Amino acid sequence: MAKLESLGKVIKDIHKNRINSSYFLYGDDIFMQDFFINEFKKIKKNAECFLYYLGYDKQDSIFNQLSNLSLFNNEKIIVIKNITRFTSKSRKELLDYLSKEDSSNYLIFVKNNFDNRNKFIDSLMRKSISIDVRTPFDNKVKEWIQYITKKEKIKISDSEISDYINAYGSNISSIMNYIKIDFISNHKNNSRINRKFYIWHLQDALGKKELIKSLDIYESLLLNGNSINLIFIYLYRLYEFIYNTIDNYKQIYSNFAVNKIIQSRMNIYSSKYSINELENIILKLKEFDFLSKSSSINISNLNRCLITNICKGYYER
Repeated sequence: MAKLESLGKVIKDIHKNRINSSYFLYGDDIFMQDFFINEFKKIKKNAECFLYYLGYDKQDSIFNQLSNLSLFNNEKIIVIKNITRFTSKSRKELLDYLSKEDSSNYLIFVKNNFDNRNKFIDSLMRKSISIDVRTPFDNKVKEWIQYITKKEKIKISDSEISDYINAYGSNISSIMNYIKIDFISNHKNNSRINRKFYIWHLQDALGKKELIKSLDIYESLLLNGNSINLIFIYLYRLYEFIYNTIDNYKQIYSNFAVNKIIQSRMNIYSSKYSINELENIILKLKEFDFLSKSSSINISNLNRCLITNICKGYYER
C-alpha cells in the first residue's frame, strides 16, 4: 500500500506551491474530501474545475477533457469519483497518462474505501500523492476544528469549541455547520457576538421545566441574533423526541435538532411530562409557527407565554 500523507501536511505543501499533478483521496469523510478540494481550488483559482462520477459520466469524456485545451486558460482541475468503475482499457490509458509530465491538468481521485488487493488502485495511489481523509479519531477532532476555524478566520475560543463537540459529537461537518451559523450567518460583516447560550441550552431548560432559566436563555438567544423560526424547529423536535421516548416509539432523528447531551437526558425530561401534555404542546407549537408566518402578531411575546405555560404545567390540563 502506498504511503498515506496527512491532510494537514499536504495542504501546507500546496500553499507553499509544492504541487503535484495528481492526488488520491482515501477515506469516506466527505467534509475532509471537500476541504482538500476547496483548498486546492483556492491555490489554482484561475483553473477550470470539472467533476466526474463514473457510472453517471462517460469515461471517454474524462480523456477528452485531459486532451482538449481549455478555452479560457491552460489549467484544469479534474475530480474523479467512483474510480473502480474504470474499464480495463481506461485503467491502462489513465496509468499511462499519469506516467507523463503534464503541468496543465491536475487530477484528484476520490476513493471512499480502500482495497489493497486492487492492483489498479494501488498503482493509482503510487503515481499520486495519497492523502488520508478518513474521519479523525475523537481525540483529534478539536485540533481539526481549531485548524479550520483559524483558516476561515472565525474567532472562537478553545472552551467554545469544546462546547460544540460536547453538544454535537465528533462529526466535523456538523460542528462546522453550527459554528458558521452561530458565528457568521446571523451576523453582519462576519462579526462575532459573544454567545453565552446555545439553542440546546433552551431545550435542556425547557425539558426540565426550569422557568426562570428558560426565559433568560430565550432572551439571550434573541438578543444574539437567533431567528424565532430556528428556535421553533428545535423546540418542536425536542417535544416530538420526548413524546416518542415516552411512547416507546423508536425513530431516527437528525443531530441537527437533538444533540447527544439532549438525547442522554431524555429520561429526565420524560419524567416531567405526560403524553397528553406533550400532544398539547406540539399542537401549540404548530399553531404559533403558523401565526409567525401568516400574521403580524408579535410572536416573541407569544413564545414567552408558551415557555411560561410549559414550565407551569398549563398544557397538562
